[in-house]
This record gives sequence, structure tokens and C-alpha cells, in this order.
Amino acid sequence: MNRNLRTTLITVSVIAALLVGASVAFQMRDDARGAAFRFAVHMPAPALQAITEAAERRGTLAGSGAGVEIPGSAVPGVGASQWSISPNGVIHGTAPERGLSIVLTPEMREKKIFWTCRVDPEAKFQRGVCSFTTLPFNRH
Repeated sequence: MNRNLRTTLITVSVIAALLVGASVAFQMRDDARGAAFRFAVHMPAPALQAITEAAERRGTLAGSGAGVEIPGSAVPGVGASQWSISPNGVIHGTAPERGLSIVLTPEMREKKIFWTCRVDPEAKFQRGVCSFTTLPFNRH
């Protein structure tokens, strides 16, 4: 094998290894954000619906969160989650192992419930996660 061919093969091998490494790192970052997305969107969805229905039926947020629970469970890629719901329907979720937090706050306007969302730290969540969290319940 001549010297130019060997240099070319080594160069191609190094570039291929760097591309594979970058691809794996990118995939891992996306997996972590995907897990945060599942934590923020899928876990509180039944509670959002229950609070929305109760508040709109009663015409007030008072007591809309009473009896509504989100069971704490382990989320793959996130770890254990903890949830609390206030009597007026504010939902607070944390995943301490990953340092994730979400707060979902209902607001009643013209007898309809609209949700606002705050995630922390934003960099660990996919961009626009809050629009997916509150989308089914915002009726503008």
C-alpha cells in the first residue's frame, strides 16, 4: 500500500469516526429533550382536561383542582416525577433528577379556560413545548 492511499484511508476513517460521534451526541441530546417533552406534555394532559371541564362546568376556577391527581412515576430519560395540583387548578411538576420543572396555570376568560405554561430550564425542553402542553385546551 503506498503512502498516499494509506493517508487517504486514515483521513476517511477519522472523518467517519467524527461523524458517527457527532450523530450519537445529537441523538442523545434529542432523546433527552424528547423525554422532557413527554414529561411536560403527556403526564399532565388528563389533569388539564379534568380541571378545564370542572372549571367550565362550575363557571369558576375555585375548587377545580380538588381531587385531581397526577401520579408521580418514573419517566424514561427523566427519572422520578412529582406533581402537585392546587385547589384552583395550578399544576406544578418536577423531575428532580434532571432538574426539570413545569407550571401550568389556568385562567378563566368568558367562561372558558386558557392555560399558560412555564418550563425551567427552557434549554432542556424542545422549543415550543408549552404550545403542545396547552394546545388542546386553548380555544381562542
